[in-house]
Amino acid sequence: MGNTRWRNGGTPEKVWAASSWRSSLPALPIDDLRRLVLVAAHPDDETLGAGGLLARVAALGLPISILVLSSGETTSSDTRTPSPERLAAMRRIDVMDAVSVLAPEATLRLLDLPDGSLAAHITDAVQAISAEMPADEPGTWIVAPWRADGHPDHEAAGVAAAGAAKTGHARLFEYPIWAWHWSTPTGDVWPEVALRALDLTPAEREAKAKAVAMHHSQVHELAEAAGGGDIMPLEFSAHFSRSFETFIEVDADAVDAEPALGPPAAPGGVVGESLPARFFDQVYSTEADPWGFETRWYERRKRAITLAVLPRERFGCALELGCSTGFFTAQLAERCDSIVAVDIVDRALAVARTRLAGQSQVSFEKRLLPGDWPAGSFDLIVLSEVAYYCSAADLSRLLEKCRASLTADGVLLACHWRHVVAEYPLSADHVHGQLARVAGLQRTVHHREKDFLLEVFEPRPARSVAEREGLVL
Repeated sequence: MGNTRWRNGGTPEKVWAASSWRSSLPALPIDDLRRLVLVAAHPDDETLGAGGLLARVAALGLPISILVLSSGETTSSDTRTPSPERLAAMRRIDVMDAVSVLAPEATLRLLDLPDGSLAAHITDAVQAISAEMPADEPGTWIVAPWRADGHPDHEAAGVAAAGAAKTGHARLFEYPIWAWHWSTPTGDVWPEVALRALDLTPAEREAKAKAVAMHHSQVHELAEAAGGGDIMPLEFSAHFSRSFETFIEVDADAVDAEPALGPPAAPGGVVGESLPARFFDQVYSTEADPWGFETRWYERRKRAITLAVLPRERFGCALELGCSTGFFTAQLAERCDSIVAVDIVDRALAVARTRLAGQSQVSFEKRLLPGDWPAGSFDLIVLSEVAYYCSAADLSRLLEKCRASLTADGVLLACHWRHVVAEYPLSADHVHGQLARVAGLQRTVHHREKDFLLEVFEPRPARSVAEREGLVL
């Protein structure tokens, strides 16, 4: 799984069990399967997400290849736990033991790609997955982590699996892990027609439970090193003791070659709720510039890159969401005829109004988004460092309002900090993953660093800067 974010609450298994969502799922068409290539981003993904499927296919005597892309060496940042090198060694042994329980004849490949950075190794993963597939063999399935699962490594694994499925003409399925924690049975992230269920026999459930226990580093050793408390607590592991497993069938041809970095990642915050206004009032209560917008080189550099990726030299009317103290607003004002700058914090807006006093083309408004949305259409919408404050539901509404408010040739610019912040309901990777799925918008700029993600989206079909300048036909 890659880290320990499930400690921040989540949806209990009893909520899933009490809902009727399972009864509507069609059966996984396993009779069509002739060869299984199972992909895991980290050791234990294969067991949690598809352990029952592995046991079923092994009992049928079909060929199985299991590829574990990383060794999960960054599971814990606790200084009392083993070093990354030691932890990687422990987890490799764990997955070997687990696979020996589920599918002892399977071929197991441990790629040892860097945990947390699989998006930078998509090509390596595609090549490794493709190598396990005989050319155009009918009945080959690739089963991988769900790209919308909320972990960047899971998305990268899914993207790599899709790349291999395209070239090998394999059928592609994905399995959720994190989503059982951060989502709900009525969450809008679940595809309506692609979900499939595999009912497990008592023997398959028993084998899966035994294999989960084989992942000692997640269940026992790390917890003991950190002073008690399971790394994989019962409220999380309960999702994987069900009498069935869930898979999502995917059209590989529709998957982007690069990760959209998206699926809901709930690193912290209150599950299902956007951060309230009082959170931001408290942040600004002791400091006028709590994020160092005015003093840090990191912020100055990021703003310069942000301005540089804008595809037009000048815009008409712009909307800046989360303007804070107006430091970036002042730079935007040099390239826009008018700006509506929005924030929720009175103290920040007061500083911003003072900073841009006399610039009548800029108006500052206090609004609680996404409900209190400004009227009008905008040539530029700036969504910078704010969208991960939303719940998943509010994010969907926010992005739809952005799309509806763009002019026919408008530009939506999004930029977000990629590191985990415990209070935020969502992650940058999830936000941008959802952006990539907004109907009618096309991603025209994709800039990814370890620290932040910066992207530009425009209505389809978008023209490049060179095309607008008449440099190419």
